[in-house]
Amino acid sequence: QVSESTVNSTHPGLRLYRENFHRQSHYNIVFQVVMDNGLLRVTLSCPAGDITGIEYNGIDNVLETNNGDGNRGYWDVVWNEPGKRSGYDRLKGTGFKVVVQDEEQIELSFTRTWNFSSSSGSLAPVNVDKRYILRRGSSGVYLYGIFERLEGWPDMDMDQIRFVFKLQSDRFHFMAMSDDRQRIMPTPTDRKRGQRLAYAEAVLLTNTTNPKLKGEVDDKYQYSSENADSRVYGWISKDPSVGFWMITPSDEFRGGGPIKQDLTSHVGPTVLSMFTSTHYTGKGLDTGYHDGKPWKKVFGPVFVYLNSISHDQNQLALWKDAKEQTLVEVNSWPYHFPESEDFPSSDQRGTLAGRLLIRDKYSSTMPIRAASFAYVGLAQPGGVGSWQRETKGYQFWSRANIEGYFVIDNIRAGEYNFYAWVPGFLGDYRYDINISIKPGSEIELGVLVYDPPRNGPTLWEIGIPDRRAAEFYVPNPYPTLLNKLYTNHPKDKFRQYGLWDRYTDLYPKSDLIYTIGSSSYQKDWFFAQVPRKTGNKTYEATTWQIVFALRNVSLHGNYTLQLALASASLSELQVRFNNPRAKRPHFTTRLIGRDNAIARHGIHGLHWLYSIPVPSRLLHQGNNKIYLTQSRGSSPFRGIMYDYIRLEGPPQTHAAAK
Repeated sequence: QVSESTVNSTHPGLRLYRENFHRQSHYNIVFQVVMDNGLLRVTLSCPAGDITGIEYNGIDNVLETNNGDGNRGYWDVVWNEPGKRSGYDRLKGTGFKVVVQDEEQIELSFTRTWNFSSSSGSLAPVNVDKRYILRRGSSGVYLYGIFERLEGWPDMDMDQIRFVFKLQSDRFHFMAMSDDRQRIMPTPTDRKRGQRLAYAEAVLLTNTTNPKLKGEVDDKYQYSSENADSRVYGWISKDPSVGFWMITPSDEFRGGGPIKQDLTSHVGPTVLSMFTSTHYTGKGLDTGYHDGKPWKKVFGPVFVYLNSISHDQNQLALWKDAKEQTLVEVNSWPYHFPESEDFPSSDQRGTLAGRLLIRDKYSSTMPIRAASFAYVGLAQPGGVGSWQRETKGYQFWSRANIEGYFVIDNIRAGEYNFYAWVPGFLGDYRYDINISIKPGSEIELGVLVYDPPRNGPTLWEIGIPDRRAAEFYVPNPYPTLLNKLYTNHPKDKFRQYGLWDRYTDLYPKSDLIYTIGSSSYQKDWFFAQVPRKTGNKTYEATTWQIVFALRNVSLHGNYTLQLALASASLSELQVRFNNPRAKRPHFTTRLIGRDNAIARHGIHGLHWLYSIPVPSRLLHQGNNKIYLTQSRGSSPFRGIMYDYIRLEGPPQTHAAAK
């Protein structure tokens, strides 16, 4: 229960008050709390803690008003008990508190406390404190959530944690995610009138409000981005000229590392802040909260920024301003103003610095070199490369400079492992000793040396080891299934719909054959090994061949096939040497992967690396063939993307490919 005097107050430039009393069966009294700083008026349901209204620049409410108060700005999670189906929990608050109200800011708290007696099967066993901050002179609202599970609580998986905004569909039609990914978007009605394609998210627009959009494909996954590239995105209204932007100044609370992909914005108009999800990872991402272990994590703050311009200005000025505001927010991280002991300020955090080198004893020119532009980061202690599957803790990533020097700052206190990976080199690095960050720590690691996986000299290689399949051949899309945003975007062509079936067009009867020395991976290696279409919704497994020659075969030690995958979706890759009919493959991954990156227009999912010993008896002097079979062929989306393949000779040998 909150007294009216607790809420109604005024400070210069800031007002906090309550309005619209009404009763509801779930709670004693439900009302609305309003934060107003003269630029922005934010209305929240109380005690539920949903944002029901944002008034700005003459628009009474930029949020959609035709879908109910509780479906405009809200938190939700997707969760399940072990062995049971997933469900949604909208995390409706049952408690409300004014955390701070002074001349500089208002911060509100909406809480929900879980206990065993409150369990009804629909409520996730997690305590939630939803926070909202409005500051003086700011045309935006900060939001963050404090999630906590106590010791002994029941097991659960929480596959998705996010905040959702639904904007007015009759105002916001232009969406922007980057300088070269911006467009006028279809409406929800356009999608309803359209033709569903292979799955519900993909729709062919057949009857559109804007005739220019007719014949295009719309799919929310075409607008996904990697975490590191998702600093700002949002929508623009033309009349009046208003922008609505989601700004994420830090990735410390996101799981899966800097290149984890996720949704941004899509038709609705919808704006998302994805804190955790299994998009592009599947259950390979560890989202299980098991064994009664306590857990607590702060998601955010993120900044919801609104801006405006006059009618005679180009609306892209809103995008430019949003980018400038993003730099302000990034440079202000960590914020000093959240009033929670669970969000440490800059002086309560630490710094880590060092230099990373690469040692490759088989390099004749540079056996020791700088790990230029390496991804370096701290994440929860685990195995080599475990950071890409970890989501319950915090992660702190940076990039080394051209000489391999790096600094990671604003690190929360805690125990971490130091991880790294270097574009252009195989594998993952992990520092052997746990790193303890304390408030004010300034740790210098000195010079670290990474020995990438290698057992012998390179005989040949295909691709670039960068955890993506972007360097391989991505076909032109079907002209009847285009998203015109990507028509003239070579680097984003993989985002087009239906590319999986283009493999069958290129290889209708027989599969891909790649010849070392004459084939080019940019032109001759299809970006994904997918099943071949054989009829109406029927597919068959595919076997690719790598043809190569050896001048001689060394009998002193094994050869090694280094096989790195950028994605796997319910697939099994089998490897055979020189005998495609061998009953048992020399190597199999067995069934791996659920990242669904092929269907979701991603150029990578989770990374897989296999170092496969190859006895010399499997190879011949002269011509050889490696057969790569993706044996699970029941669906066009059961496939793999390769990152990089390399055949190495035995240690200290001089065998070479012609």
